[in-house]
Amino acid sequence: MLNGELGPVVEKALKVIVRVGESLGADKLVEISHAHVSGVSYFNISDYGVEFLEDLLRSGARFSVFTTANPFAVISGYGDRNFEPDIVDKQLRIIKSLRGMGARYFTCTPYYVRKPSAGEHLAWAESSAVLYANSLLGAMTNREPGIIALLAGIVGRTYFGDAHKGLPGSADFLVSVERPREVSEAGAFGLLVGEAVGGGIAFVEGLEGLPETYIKEFLAAFAVKSPSHVVVLGGVTPGYNKVSTSKADRLRFSRSDIAGMYSESGIAECRAPLFLLGCPHLSTEELGEVLAKVGDVSRGEMWITVGDYQGIAKQQPPSSRGVKVIAGACAVVTKLSTLGVDCVVTDSAKALSYIPKLAGVRTFLTSRSRLVEMVRNLDRS
Repeated sequence: MLNGELGPVVEKALKVIVRVGESLGADKLVEISHAHVSGVSYFNISDYGVEFLEDLLRSGARFSVFTTANPFAVISGYGDRNFEPDIVDKQLRIIKSLRGMGARYFTCTPYYVRKPSAGEHLAWAESSAVLYANSLLGAMTNREPGIIALLAGIVGRTYFGDAHKGLPGSADFLVSVERPREVSEAGAFGLLVGEAVGGGIAFVEGLEGLPETYIKEFLAAFAVKSPSHVVVLGGVTPGYNKVSTSKADRLRFSRSDIAGMYSESGIAECRAPLFLLGCPHLSTEELGEVLAKVGDVSRGEMWITVGDYQGIAKQQPPSSRGVKVIAGACAVVTKLSTLGVDCVVTDSAKALSYIPKLAGVRTFLTSRSRLVEMVRNLDRS
């Protein structure tokens, strides 16, 4: 590959991965079975990203392993407002290029379309999916930059970073959290813990026995605040009992510590609220549960974002007005203010952190059940 015997695209791709690995102290490469590419929204990569992907495709770049990609920007519009045709066209060109190279699906939850096994080597670039793979499934992936994951998908290899060596022998922090009562609380605790431990390795107690969706939200929010590639979850992470906490600093968080993240003050005054579920993307089971409960939106619009894989992408609310199931896209990487959205109500702590920064739109955190209730009753509240 490095000698160009498999073509110039493969040669360049592997040279980049080798140089990055060398700069990070890796001494070898590792074969991967699944690559996951991030940074595919036009609002993230702009015109240069469009041109880069099209140049790769024209040069003959093709993925050699199972490859998925992150969600793109929502291009279906909001109410009666849509993006300029030029923006929609460029987003579609990004999707076309990645599909042309062999990307299978667009989702931030690639483990729902192909669940990795414990000990399996991956090259994933979505931070929440990296922590899910390493912390819940026992797989191994660096927290890759989007372009490295893309190049790894072409050559089927990445650099042998710390994540590929398995769990660390010891934790820097032993963290106890009060048992979350519902999904949004799990995410709120994730934000707090991630910020508290920074780049350290956290051993977290209090999440054992919870539904998978709680763990997903906790890890997604944790990744917002921490660059760590793994969280050791007591009673959950494969091999957790081999990680020493004897020298770890102890931290404790209770429900009172996350109370300040919840506030409904100002929601009633929102002119065009967006009710958002699906950050990270909902599973098939979660979507079915939500669709069974949701009704018409009294004011604004409701988006439920999911992966674009067959089956889940085709599920739609039977008759609800103002409710959209949007497949393959993400509100966080969409310029919502351009569509006239003036506030977002969500159950996602990750979205609570990102949307105000990336889209400049006020965002409110609430429970999933309360959000569905608001969808029905906001005008009467």
